Amino acid sequence: MEFHEKLQSLAMKEGLKGSKVSRALESFSWNITILKGQADLLKHAKAEVEENMKQVHDAALTGNLGKQGVGLRRVRSQTGRGLDDSPSA
Repeated sequence: MEFHEKLQSLAMKEGLKGSKVSRALESFSWNITILKGQADLLKHAKAEVEENMKQVHDAALTGNLGKQGVGLRRVRSQTGRGLDDSPSA
């Protein structure tokens, strides 16, 4: 937004006059509005992803699926199958 304050003088310095300066200012303002909207969408998406990751982490802890793979070993022992074993048809 600091650039917006200097935009009119920069446009005049580059040789823009009258309606061209106005269009440049309008275009810049429109682009900033769009960028702010996109930034808000990204913030909301990030918050949603963080919440989803927290839920997955909590579910993994609840199911004893920690980094050591304790839950996976428990599932293998209960089913009697390893990773390469496929269920019988």
